[in-house]
Amino acid sequence: MQSMIKLTLVLAGVGLVCARPVGAETLRCGWALIQPGDDARYVLEQCGEPASEAGTDSMEHGITVYRIGTIRADRWLYHRGPGLFPAIVTIAEDGRVADIQFERVRD
Repeated sequence: MQSMIKLTLVLAGVGLVCARPVGAETLRCGWALIQPGDDARYVLEQCGEPASEAGTDSMEHGITVYRIGTIRADRWLYHRGPGLFPAIVTIAEDGRVADIQFERVRD
């Protein structure tokens, strides 16, 4: 009986180690999950247009463009509704999601 409990605990521990933290870099838009590497067009199809700028004055149609040297990165802000943290999706120069972060202040 005691060996069965140990085996159960070991298997549970392995499961926790292998589990990827959900939400760390995943954004849910309806039924779709947006992750780094997804195409920007897919994000727009699933999540719609960004709500507003994400931290600078340079904004056009809710999309913020940062220029750092020769690298371009777009940061899109999505307000996800009451009680949910707003999401900032960074689109890299290649048109793919580079990063997803969640603001610590809720709407």
